[in-house]
Amino acid sequence: MFKKIIALLLVGMLALSGIAALAQESAAPAQESAAPAQESVTPVQESAAPADVPVLATFNGVDILKSEVDVILPQITNYITEATDYRQATQFVVQQHMLQQKIKDMGFDQFTPEEEASFQAEAEAQWNEGLDSYVSYYLAEDTEEARAQLRQQAVEFYAAQNYSLETLTSNFRQRAAIDRLTAHLVGDYQPTEEEIQAAFEQFGAAYQQNYENNIMAYEYNTYFNQQPSWYTPEGYRGIIHILLQPDPELLETYNRLQSTYEEQQSDEGSEMTQPQAGAEQSAEPTATATQVPAEPVTQQMVDEARQAAIDSRKADIDAIYDRIANGESFEALIQEYGQDPGMQDATNLAQGYNVNRESVIWDPVFTAAAFSDKMQQVGDVSDPVLGTSGIHILKYLRDVPSGLVMTDAIRTEITDYLRAVRENTAFTEAMATWETEYPIVYNEEAIQAATDAAKAAEPADDQPELEGLQAVPEGDSPEATEAPNGENPAG
Repeated sequence: MFKKIIALLLVGMLALSGIAALAQESAAPAQESAAPAQESVTPVQESAAPADVPVLATFNGVDILKSEVDVILPQITNYITEATDYRQATQFVVQQHMLQQKIKDMGFDQFTPEEEASFQAEAEAQWNEGLDSYVSYYLAEDTEEARAQLRQQAVEFYAAQNYSLETLTSNFRQRAAIDRLTAHLVGDYQPTEEEIQAAFEQFGAAYQQNYENNIMAYEYNTYFNQQPSWYTPEGYRGIIHILLQPDPELLETYNRLQSTYEEQQSDEGSEMTQPQAGAEQSAEPTATATQVPAEPVTQQMVDEARQAAIDSRKADIDAIYDRIANGESFEALIQEYGQDPGMQDATNLAQGYNVNRESVIWDPVFTAAAFSDKMQQVGDVSDPVLGTSGIHILKYLRDVPSGLVMTDAIRTEITDYLRAVRENTAFTEAMATWETEYPIVYNEEAIQAATDAAKAAEPADDQPELEGLQAVPEGDSPEATEAPNGENPAG
């Protein structure tokens, strides 16, 4: 969520300051959808406008042609406005010209031979990366001739989009000039602790609102979507465990009996609610792929199969508990006995898996054991339990801090955000001042005509709406009630 906010802020900032095109033009040539770079970064030549190309504005005596505005218009439409708006797009291009002129006036476009060599080296690396990417994507037969042909095709393809080695070199030079101007306007600004804390509380409140009473949404977004959260709901424990693999056949037998038993329970519930069918029912049982026993599976049969699987590692289990009782490190025993690759990760081992009573991402057996009677306080160790992936011996490692928790990564993110805000303000104010220093004329009639023509050419929105297809709001999760056990090591 916060990164999205930063991105939107930067879009607005760059649109006002004229930096947006420069940022986009730094993309590698392999990005086929990027806007042509040549037209938006190179200083505009003072030449007469073709008779058939409307002039939408003039800056400092230089004509701003509709063809130049057309280059940036899709980006303005996508990120700044919801409809075609030549007025804003034209203003953006004017501001680009003004920015370039200001950089020139202040001497920020003058570089040392060493800096020029650095720009060239960076451009060559990026250019070759783009060509290599093109070749790798389209290469069918790995021969020198095929590679050479594709490399030439790549050069021609990028040239058609106004990309070249020279363009990239110019882009790096322009970005360096922008950095100089930014430093001039913003200085050595560093957010204060009060500013950082205020932003943390402001944006943290959104995380809390999404997740405070919604464990499913929290786990779905943070675990599966890998979205960081500044807020952690209450009730999480850090759990580490020793995973032992039982006899494979005994584990398979248990899993099959458990599954069959659950199916039976579900079927019995369905039969109680269904009316009697009028059609004849066959009295003959049919074989199934799961080889369901002729007799119904009972809870006792499931329990006995579970215990048999656990007892297949009885010697190791007994040894583990004896060594724990003698004061040996649980973490050391994980390294000796454990078969969960996740426990080899230093962070997981130090902090544990975060488990809540309402967790949906862990095997229910694992979750239940984490909150069993044996796990009353930090340091407690559970009885051995059998889940779908094996035998677990759990340790209650810690209570996970809940609420809004500031981390170094969050602090850095907030700092970058506040610097972006400061840059936005600085460029906005500077632009307002610079506009009074140069002659700028907008051809409102031509701008309106271009806007009207573009809107008239847009296809009519006569497509029927699709009912029932809605995007999942941020913070929400699908209707699933349980994550696949295979997605986590504690399955």
